[in-house]
Amino acid sequence: MRNPEYSSINPNTGDVTYNGPLSLEKGDHSHMPSRTDAYLPGDERGHVNASSLGGVNSRDNVVAQHGDVNHGAYLSVEKGERVALQNGATIESDKTAVVNSQLGDRPSTFTVNDSVTYPDGHTESIHHSFTNESYADQAAWNDMSASLPGTFDGDNPGDGLRGSMDTESYSALMEATDAEMPGLDADYAPSDFSGVPDVADAGSAATDVGVDSDTGSGDCGADSGGDSGGADSDGADAGGGDGGASADAD
Repeated sequence: MRNPEYSSINPNTGDVTYNGPLSLEKGDHSHMPSRTDAYLPGDERGHVNASSLGGVNSRDNVVAQHGDVNHGAYLSVEKGERVALQNGATIESDKTAVVNSQLGDRPSTFTVNDSVTYPDGHTESIHHSFTNESYADQAAWNDMSASLPGTFDGDNPGDGLRGSMDTESYSALMEATDAEMPGLDADYAPSDFSGVPDVADAGSAATDVGVDSDTGSGDCGADSGGDSGGADSDGADAGGGDGGASADAD
């Protein structure tokens, strides 16, 4: 159910936030706010919280979002949220387009903090952040950093594999590994959990095999970092102009 009370704009910082439960809705892009001078080339009208997850189509939920962010990892996060909801989970979500400037200015970063309660009753916290820039610019910044002495080539005694390979070969291996990694939507699959153990059994297990008996909620979602990009499938302004058709498939 869409509730505009979950969306707000901080009058002091311009940050745009959705804070509330997620729900499965039919995606709707009618009456989207128009683009403003804050939009840069490549930006689209992106939802902080997707309309298909209960987000509204107003300025306190729709912001200037680069197309790479709108159609990349942010989309993957939304897919994970939808699948979790479809499988019986509930999600309390805190999503913010970080402006930290004046009202209506372009966000610099998007953050997602989800508390997911699965059907078996256990809860996991998932956190992501995305820089609101093109993937090409982010790659260029990484290349610039890599050119500085010792930035990525510093000694790491714990990395035996890296020490056995030249820099180019190691880099190629890491890129190939990244390409095989699952999308961020995989973070929303429940981790292995067999329920809270009996107190006596837990103490025995900790004594007998030396394991930590604390089975409290884990954080299954590592911060994806600024260079991971993101995508809000729900708030796309596909044509770049106000009359363009939405690219949202949901």
